[in-house]
Parts: sequence; structure tokens; C-alpha cells
Amino acid sequence: MSIPKLVSINPATKKTIGSVQVNPVNQLQPVFERAQKATVAWSNMRLTQRSQTLRLVRKKLVAHMNELSELIASETGKTNWEGFLEVFTTVEHLRHISRHGPEYLRTECRSSGIFLHKKCYVNYVPHGVVGIISPWNYPLILTATPVVEALMAGNTVVLKPSELTPLTGKRMGELFHEAGVPEDALQVVHGFGDVGAAIVDSTHTDMVCFTGSVEVGRKIALACAEKLKPVILELGGKDPMIVLEDANLERAAGAAVWGGFSNCGQTCISAERIYVVESIADKFIGLVKTKTKELSVGPDKTNSDVGALVSEQQQEMVMAHIKEAVSGGADILSGGEDLSAVGGYFIKPAVLEVYDESSNIMTRETFGPEICIMRVKDAEEAIKKTNASSYGLSASVFTKDKKRGQKIAKKIQAGSVCVNDVMTNYITADLPFGGMGISGIGRVHGPEGLRSFCQIQAVLVNRFGLKREPWWYPISKRTKKLFKTITKIIYG
Repeated sequence: MSIPKLVSINPATKKTIGSVQVNPVNQLQPVFERAQKATVAWSNMRLTQRSQTLRLVRKKLVAHMNELSELIASETGKTNWEGFLEVFTTVEHLRHISRHGPEYLRTECRSSGIFLHKKCYVNYVPHGVVGIISPWNYPLILTATPVVEALMAGNTVVLKPSELTPLTGKRMGELFHEAGVPEDALQVVHGFGDVGAAIVDSTHTDMVCFTGSVEVGRKIALACAEKLKPVILELGGKDPMIVLEDANLERAAGAAVWGGFSNCGQTCISAERIYVVESIADKFIGLVKTKTKELSVGPDKTNSDVGALVSEQQQEMVMAHIKEAVSGGADILSGGEDLSAVGGYFIKPAVLEVYDESSNIMTRETFGPEICIMRVKDAEEAIKKTNASSYGLSASVFTKDKKRGQKIAKKIQAGSVCVNDVMTNYITADLPFGGMGISGIGRVHGPEGLRSFCQIQAVLVNRFGLKREPWWYPISKRTKKLFKTITKIIYG
């Protein structure tokens, strides 16, 4: 009986690129067992040894930068430049983790408080085997980052890349192994939802990290909850941008176009909802329309600005959101046409002015080349509408008054907020990344993200050789009186 294959299709041309063999669920047990055995040697390596291996991984990825950029672009339909940006972001995160990982994970001394005869510290201990399930929209960075963090923390990894971008995941695994990561410490398996479910359900996986849709994330959260298995969920977003009356409109409009249309809008932190103060709305909208009309779309991966959507299903969903919004009264200010005639799953980047807050295009993640603009009276109304969403992944605020922008940022219910910028928070490797609300649980990136792949072990050591502590049995009346007196002196 032949083993089925996953076929990878270029969304810009609909042509086959290659294929990988599916890992049948009933043959995964040896994979988990090898990963579990490999934890002993890998976790016992010094932090500096693991970081040195990851430095070699970074160098290996840079050496294959052009190959990876082109492969990413072919599998996802994005442009070669966007493929390169993904490699760039990946190696920047690798640089940061390999340089600062030992610092973040070294044993950390803690205060023993009034107990001066005690020594206290915290160990960051690996979970064991981490199951990582990664998405298709950024098949390298959203795969490599959790893999690298899990490995740096001393875990071994069983990775399942998206079935839509298996070749990037496969090649990434090969390059990691060539750089010195043991084959059993990082194993790549391929398949559909049943393979992902097997990773989640396996008694050999001690933790799960999933990046993907809210719907699948909920199922994984329930499955892990039943097993009391730690989980990181990086789910969807419907990210807002607030443009205030004193904003630099040229910069804000440029940010809206980049934040809405890069990667064909298939970014969890893309700017999908834009709330602009009425007094400057016309000027801002004019700038956005002009910048959007200048964008080129099509299968030319070298010269186009915006590439293809990943699949026919994704294209249909985006077009459905646009059509529903228009039927509900929204105005299309630019774009929105189906460009399938050019050979792939293309849509002309769409700018809409929306008046109905309850439409799907304002409440559900569209994940396509569209941005919706809504006029608001002032900052307070913008904040209220921003926080009305169940999503809370990222957001941005544009104002020339930076202090005002930072005050507004604290009022926004989102895991990340940029002031006078958009999406750059993700590239900034020392900042934690994750969501509030239905946008996820846990964090990746930065010290918080790296430590998410660890168990935190508190250790207390008695420093002196006393026979007993004064509060141990038997407790004399004199000791009880002394403790009450000390309590009044110290805490009263």
C-alpha cells in the first residue's frame, strides 16, 4: 500500500511545486519515542552549547537565504521580497535567542525575605517534548521561532508544518539538522488535522504550541485542558488602527497600506479596521486611495507589490466578505476586483468605507487584501470601537503626541500596541508576542516567550546547619510570644 503524498501548489500560478510523504497517524509512535529519548542528551547540554548550535542554524539559513526566499514565495504566492523579509525576520529572532537565551534561562537568584539563613533561586526547566503545529501564511518565521525557543529551552520538538506549505517546513528541518541540531531533537512530520490531533493527544508530548485559527485553537485548548498539558495558542486577529486628528497622515496612510496589504493581507496582525477621526478623514482616505492604486498585483514575483492568496477557498472567503459589506451599505473606495484571470488567486487590494460595525468584514478575521475605514468623532469613540471586538492580538495608534499615544495604548485591549508604527513589534525580537481575548493564550518571543517553553522550578536551600527551625514542633510559649512581637515590629 503506497503512502499518500501532500502536493504543494503555487497559488500564483496554480502549478505543482513538489510533494512530501504524509506521516500516517498509526506510524507516529516511534517519532514520539525518539523525541522523548533525545530529551536526555539535549536538555543536559549547557545553555551556551545550545545557543552555539542555534548560531550555526542562523548562519545556515543566511547561506541559503535566496533559496528559502524563493521557496516561501512559491508555496505561499507572496512576492520574492516578502519571502526575503520572512527570512530576515527569522534570522533576527535567531540572533536574539542565541545571544540572549543563556541570559534569560540561567538560574535566577531570588530574595529569601526575612529568612536570611535561606538561599532561594529559580530554575527554568524544559518540559520535555514540545509539539509544534505551524501555519501557512508565514511558513518559516511562524515555524522557526517556536522551534528555536523550544530547543533553546532544552526541549525536543515534533513539528507539523501546514499541509499547504510542507516544502518550507521540510527544508527548514533539513537545514537545522545540517547545522548540528540532532535529528531526533527536531523531527518534522507531515499530514492534515489528524496528524496535528495525534501530536496534541500523544502521552509523549509534554507541551503544545499552535499557531492558527480560533476554531482549531479552541479544540486544542480543550484537548490539552483534559490532560493538564501546557499550551501556547497564537490565534487570529482583527487588528485596529486609530488615526487621531493630529497624526502625521502621510505616515499613517503608508502604514495602513503596508499593514493591510503586505503578504496579501494574510497576516494575523494586519490592519483590518481603521478608525479615523472625522476632521481629517477625507484627507487620510484620499492618501490611502492614492497609495493603494499605486500597488501592482500579479504573478510577477520580482516586480509585483502584492502577491496571491494561498488558495481558492481563501480567495472566495475574502470576496464574500467584500460583497457582504457592499450589500450592507459599505462603499468600495478602491479595488476589490477578482483578478483570477491573471492565473492565480489574486484580488485587487480593496479599500472600503464601512458604516455597519456588525458586518463580517468588521467582526471576523478576513485574512485578505482589504482594509476597512470607519469615521469616528474622537479618540474616546475610537477606543470604544477598538475594544468592542472579541479579538485582541495587536493594534496601532497614530498621533504626533507620543505621550497621548502611549496613554491610549494602555487603554486598548490587545497583546501588542504600536504607536506611530504597524507590525514592527513582531520583528522586534525582545518584545513578547501573543493575544488577549480569543486571540490566544501565552506568549512567544522575548524572555517571556522563551520561558513559556519552560517549567519554573523554585528552590530553597537551608544555608546553616541548625538542628531545627523555631516554628517546628514542639513550639514553646516563649517562641509563640517572640513571633508575635517580631510580627508587630516588622509588619505593624
